[in-house]
Amino acid sequence: MNGMAKWTFMVYMAGDNTLSDAGDNDLEEMRTVGSTPGVNVVVEFDKAGDSGTNRYHVQRDGVNEQVDPLGETDCGDPQTLIKFVSWAKENFPADRYALILWSHGSGWTPSEVDRVAREDGFKDYNSREASVRSATPLGRSFFRSSVKKVFQLPNHTRAICFDDMTKHSLDTIELGNVLANVRKTLGQDLDLLGMDACWMSNFEVAYQVQPYVKYVVASEDTEPNNGWPYDAVLGKLVKEPDMATSELADYIVNAYIKYYIGRNWTKPVTLSALDLSNVKALADPLDKLANALISHMPETSREVSSAQLNALFFFHETLWDIANFNEELGKLTIYEEVRKATKELNAALKRGSKNFIIAESNLGAEVKRCGGVTIHLLTPLKHISKYYADLDYAKKHRWFDMLKAYHRAYHGV
Repeated sequence: MNGMAKWTFMVYMAGDNTLSDAGDNDLEEMRTVGSTPGVNVVVEFDKAGDSGTNRYHVQRDGVNEQVDPLGETDCGDPQTLIKFVSWAKENFPADRYALILWSHGSGWTPSEVDRVAREDGFKDYNSREASVRSATPLGRSFFRSSVKKVFQLPNHTRAICFDDMTKHSLDTIELGNVLANVRKTLGQDLDLLGMDACWMSNFEVAYQVQPYVKYVVASEDTEPNNGWPYDAVLGKLVKEPDMATSELADYIVNAYIKYYIGRNWTKPVTLSALDLSNVKALADPLDKLANALISHMPETSREVSSAQLNALFFFHETLWDIANFNEELGKLTIYEEVRKATKELNAALKRGSKNFIIAESNLGAEVKRCGGVTIHLLTPLKHISKYYADLDYAKKHRWFDMLKAYHRAYHGV
């Protein structure tokens, strides 16, 4: 067992999928820096096929690197992740902990979805369904258990619910449950949760994990397969292990965008850093906006719809950039109560070291209007999943009530 370090930087590489080769590249990036007495870099990497899973105490250039083979594991099982954190805590204790969830930048392939369904023997499963599911947002689900839960639904329910079930019900709730266990294992809040995956800079996700995590770094949009620049991130942390966690989160955001600028990347790239101690500072003005919209329904349903048409959205028209939607709504509303609420929300979305959004950066004309965080805002042509109601944010705040009122008003119900 090592002595107490400043940081243990844990990277959980769920790579038993199409991203396995990208995982090899990222591991090599980490090896350009490696662990130091002040910073432990530990990785659990489940590679594609029957290559098995290894745990690494990453060393510079791989010299004298500790590698623990685990055989074949299920990297989509939350218990596998929890066991990794427990191992890291026991063997590499530290003052502060970062956990990076790495996976599915390019999604589950039909063969992977088919394997999950067949192994669990779902009675009404048709092999052609795998191609359909892998092409939907379900294909981006982080946990295998979320894929399994979708297939456990009756076939007719799967047809209408899987779009917004993944990141905003099953996967988000699963993530919260996992992080509750992580906090218990560590005996303290997780200092930094990084999600080197798609679409996770989202307010419902942030709200779900905020009891267990201090800072989040994640993307509003999809991520390139190259993911984070781990050599730059770890280089900074090893050089300045006493830096504030907020400074590290800010650095990751800027290093990420700088990396893709340096590669002349032509597709959209986004990354944000969120201070979860300030989650209430955004939840409260969102409640005021929701209440203002509800009080003037059905008329404001047309305003919401018009603002959606002009604002930036992601994830198959289920996630809207809060700042951009709010800006568009403020321009067109005829109601002073709504306009006042948009101004308060705009102030809460300002970026800064003492705010909820401490850093945001983006690359590409398509995402230049990004404000840093999204929220669930389905168009009236999509069904609101019954599973959205299970989220902590939906239970405790007014946005879900606004969504229901918006959909009822739009359809004249």
